[in-house]
Amino acid sequence: MERKKFIEYIDKLIEQSDAWRKDAEKREDWNSACFYQGEVKAYERVKRLVNQKLHA
Repeated sequence: MERKKFIEYIDKLIEQSDAWRKDAEKREDWNSACFYQGEVKAYERVKRLVNQKLHA
């Protein structure tokens, strides 16, 4: 998979996890909210690593 497509896929995963986090917060399901926040952070780290390799 080319890097641009991979970044686009990661962006979609970030959006999805963030939407689920917001939904969990509305329901005051703090365990799920924390889980999805962790997913967002993990995907963002992967994206940063891929971007660093892309520009290196």
